[in-house]
Amino acid sequence: MLRSLFITVSLLLGAALVGCTAGFGPRAEHGITFYCPGAGNVDLGDAGIRKGLQRAGYHGEVARLTWTISFNPVIDQIVRVNARLGGKRLAAYIQEYLDKYPGREVNLIGLSAGTGVAIWALEDLKPGYEVNNVVLLASSLSADYDVSRALRHVKGKIYCYYSSNDAVLAGPMKVFGTIDGFLFKDGAGAVGLHPPRGTHRIVNIAWRPEFQRLGYYGGHLDGTSPAFIRQYVAPHIVASALVTPPTGEAAEHLVRTSRSQPSINSEQMAQRRSKGQGPDGWDTPSDDWSLTMDD
Repeated sequence: MLRSLFITVSLLLGAALVGCTAGFGPRAEHGITFYCPGAGNVDLGDAGIRKGLQRAGYHGEVARLTWTISFNPVIDQIVRVNARLGGKRLAAYIQEYLDKYPGREVNLIGLSAGTGVAIWALEDLKPGYEVNNVVLLASSLSADYDVSRALRHVKGKIYCYYSSNDAVLAGPMKVFGTIDGFLFKDGAGAVGLHPPRGTHRIVNIAWRPEFQRLGYYGGHLDGTSPAFIRQYVAPHIVASALVTPPTGEAAEHLVRTSRSQPSINSEQMAQRRSKGQGPDGWDTPSDDWSLTMDD
């Protein structure tokens, strides 16, 4: 009964959104990166991504797609129609953006179940619409998901960051299923993305201990640490024409800062998130812009 109710409401809301205008943010003329959060939309990933990309010189918009109506991770993971509808909405936003800003770059970043939203959006794009690169963080898509249809709309590559230390993907996700609906199956965020086709355009990047100094401990949510995004994810997103690389003393300061950054444990990280801060202590931005079910 509850499952049927959520499916019905989701379908009605999805139908009501047809023809809506996104109203892109103020930085959109310089390019846009769409962020698809995980199940429940409870993470603060867009804040970390925005901070990290901006500190890497990105001038474009970072837009969060709030694709769920439940705000419950379990419900979102099992009532998968929400994610599918979110993919269709994102595809419409991408097409609308490229029509309004032809020639600008579009990139996608997805976390956990949001990686399914990102991939399905690509599959739903009309011919002739393409994004630049796609980054998957802690993906709960099946590790062998066939992304060949999605890759038709990707100019560059799909970068999949994965960690065998991710307790969510190793435990609850296997019980409730991958976002594409398979029980007791490995997620791409745990073992990498290994599709049957198109593997030459898939870049799997395993978690390494040195990522800890940048706030990424191999967990399910900390891959959106601003410091980690700046150093490792930003190069996939920031176009050379839009970068203002640091030089001289500024560059030396960044190196010293990254080397001297103290490690924090999970309890400290939780405290910082509860205060609206990223793993490195940066405050979440006040110029947040998002696409929600009401847009």
